[in-house]
Amino acid sequence: MPGWAHHAGMLALGEARAPEGPNGVTDRQVICERIARYCWAYDERRADALADCFTQDAIWEGDVLGRIPIGPFVGRDRVVCWLTEFWPHQHDQRRHMILNTIVEQQTSERATTLSYLLLMSSDGRAAKLETTGFYRTDYRPEDGAWRIERLTAGFDAPFWPGDIDRMSERGRARHGVAPRERP
Repeated sequence: MPGWAHHAGMLALGEARAPEGPNGVTDRQVICERIARYCWAYDERRADALADCFTQDAIWEGDVLGRIPIGPFVGRDRVVCWLTEFWPHQHDQRRHMILNTIVEQQTSERATTLSYLLLMSSDGRAAKLETTGFYRTDYRPEDGAWRIERLTAGFDAPFWPGDIDRMSERGRARHGVAPRERP
């Protein structure tokens, strides 16, 4: 299980590179801030701010340990719809914490970052760990701002309650997991 994302082909850790071009350093800061804004927008339940994070043709996809694919969800509207459909069912306060963000690739037209994810929740009495993982995020400029073109989430454990094998088809769909294969 250690190094599962690399072995599953979900990421490749490259060499550190300096930003290129006259706006390289500024762009890098804005790029790294975009993934943080995605987390803030989700946790504060701001669909408008969440939508602003994505390109029109964005893709959100995920996987649990390289074994349970989630999505993909294609297009800004579909991505935001799927993400916000969790809100009525999440009665706790979520905190998506991004750590150790590194820039894997950056030009004036494209960028890719890797970040650790630490997902916490609080019910007002206690805080608890929901899951850990990473985000591999591709960005490009659109409408004058760097936006998320593709977000690939890798989870070290499921972010849903219970056992996936016992989950209803409706629950599987809500969490973006493919329906069970029929014999």
